[in-house]
Amino acid sequence: MIDKKDINIKITDLHESSTEIERFAQKVLDKLIEEDVYPIPYYYSIYFFNMLEDEAKEFKKSVMELIELEGTNELEDDLKFEQKLKKSFKYSKELVQNSAHIYKISTMLKEKNNKYLTEIENVSTPQAFKNILLNSKKNIEVLNHKLETSLKVMKEIYSQNVTTLKEIEKDTIFDSLYGLYNKNYFLRELKKEIAQIEKFKHTSTLIVLRAAKHTSDKLKSEKSKVVVNRFIAKILLKTSRRTDVISHLGEGMFAMLLKHTDKIGAMKTSERLSDIIRNSSMFIEGDELEVHIVIGISEIFANRSEIDILDCAYRKLDEAEQEEQLYKICED
Repeated sequence: MIDKKDINIKITDLHESSTEIERFAQKVLDKLIEEDVYPIPYYYSIYFFNMLEDEAKEFKKSVMELIELEGTNELEDDLKFEQKLKKSFKYSKELVQNSAHIYKISTMLKEKNNKYLTEIENVSTPQAFKNILLNSKKNIEVLNHKLETSLKVMKEIYSQNVTTLKEIEKDTIFDSLYGLYNKNYFLRELKKEIAQIEKFKHTSTLIVLRAAKHTSDKLKSEKSKVVVNRFIAKILLKTSRRTDVISHLGEGMFAMLLKHTDKIGAMKTSERLSDIIRNSSMFIEGDELEVHIVIGISEIFANRSEIDILDCAYRKLDEAEQEEQLYKICED
């Protein structure tokens, strides 16, 4: 078992210009160490909120504003998502039930037709033949009406289920093909980061990247392109920080939201990623492939929308591709 005394914690005195929240953060850390508690996020969070209750009302309010900006209505979103899933399950169940009903009617139609064919083969008089036709007409009309009604209901249920599934797809945050967040989630996180920057004046950056064209041109199939993109996604996940938001934006384009990172840090991240990806072994279609990437970088500004910032990074990526550079940077 690890002895807490073996953990070396260096405490740096805060500069006079430190904000109140920085002083409070140091106070929480001091309390953890004083009480011989591991200073890990779980315990820090508990002490943070417990000690916050003893602070001034205005200070608590400002801290909670910061926390609310960082947080999301995850419980409410999960509830809405689950309600849509249940609705889709309901429609799917109704579709199955209606399909069974239609199958039953079709079977009855087939049995009736076989019965009338057998009777017609043994008919002896024109009147008997006429009676068989009249009976078959009435029965088939009844069954046809039931069939048309069921088909109409089934069409309506199917339409409702398609609408619900589209809503579910719109609310998803995960790209199952590459194991990353999807574009919808990334744009929400980017918008949230813009709001934080506007309030707290820190610096964050995003980068967009994809396999360079001269790499993609060597691939003979769409399947091979997917394999290469999965290779890139895997490295992005392995080398990113816990605070980074990594996403697949679609069509082999990836994005990283680098929180509290300026463009110098983004440049270093881009160079490190390029080196790791290029120097990692990648075999495809029987040959070793050296994968090159191309990158667009944009600092996140409070006076720009998430779409504008992302579009600028896209443009810089295209410029870097044309100029055969690793990256290009948006200038505000």
